[in-house]
Amino acid sequence: MRLRTFHAADMPSAMKLVREALGDNAVILSSDAQKGKKGITVTAAIDTRDDDYTPPAALALAPAPAPSFRRAAPETNTERGEQLAFEVQNVLRFHNLPEHFVSKIVQRASTKEFMSLSALHHISANRDEKPVLRLLLEKILSSYFQFNPLFTGPAPDRLMLIGPPGIGKTLTIAKLATRLAMEKKSFAVFTTDNQRAGGIEQLQAFTDILETHLHPIASATELARNLNNIPEETYVLIDTAGCNPYDDKELKALKALTAQRDVEPIMVLPAGGDASETIDIVEAFMTIPCKRLLVTRADTTKRFGGVIAAAAAHKLAFSNVSTSSSIVNSLEPVDGAVLAQMLLRYQLQSR
Repeated sequence: MRLRTFHAADMPSAMKLVREALGDNAVILSSDAQKGKKGITVTAAIDTRDDDYTPPAALALAPAPAPSFRRAAPETNTERGEQLAFEVQNVLRFHNLPEHFVSKIVQRASTKEFMSLSALHHISANRDEKPVLRLLLEKILSSYFQFNPLFTGPAPDRLMLIGPPGIGKTLTIAKLATRLAMEKKSFAVFTTDNQRAGGIEQLQAFTDILETHLHPIASATELARNLNNIPEETYVLIDTAGCNPYDDKELKALKALTAQRDVEPIMVLPAGGDASETIDIVEAFMTIPCKRLLVTRADTTKRFGGVIAAAAAHKLAFSNVSTSSSIVNSLEPVDGAVLAQMLLRYQLQSR
């Protein structure tokens, strides 16, 4: 990423300098207009790394103004497009998403799309910023990420939830089992969490309520033998012990468990984590072929940069999100609209 700093009399002049020097794909990182002094200082960047995706031309994005700097109201379609692009970028930065991903995600919308949406918004009777922001975010996120909710395939899923300790895998298994029971589907529940104090008892309490048998499993061999006795039309839910992603012994044991015929490991991560740390955690788990990500604790989190960055970095498809501690109807399927709502929920309220 190449950085440059520009000085100009005002924001339009600064934006012109940025475009001339770095091109239309430049990303504004900061701006500074000191009180009592004329002019503005803008820091911009252009991503120079290779990537498997070549984005369409995108707007140079206007930065968040310093508290002492007031931006003039945008007048032309271009200026309104820049303002809208700035708003989208600001939403992503609110969630502490690394700048590299902010740039890549926003570039999924072209200059023309920013300008068209802003023009339609400008002439509409309802000029509340939330609908247009949500619409644009939904479009961008739907284009950038993949979405694959659980229980939508043609055959019954056989799912194994994996992830670090204390992220809500057992509660999520209980939620999935409750959904299947309410839909009157045939299902079986297994747990390999036989070392943690109360691990089996916690899930046993839920399966007792649902009047289904819980199968405690001590080894990969025992799991394979039990799975062979489960009819093909039966859904399978497998809880696992929390795995330290930096402990080779624990990762090896977990990998052996996941190597079962027709069993799909689902990565489970809590919202609210640091983006770099979350990327590193998932990187450690990538010796296990995970394709889908399930997000927990969305109801107790303001910022989603960690799970967004992890999904982007490792090309994981979002499946479902836990939106409540309730066991019933609290695992919502994720798509672009749901993800946009999650990102906007607190960011717009904080204004």
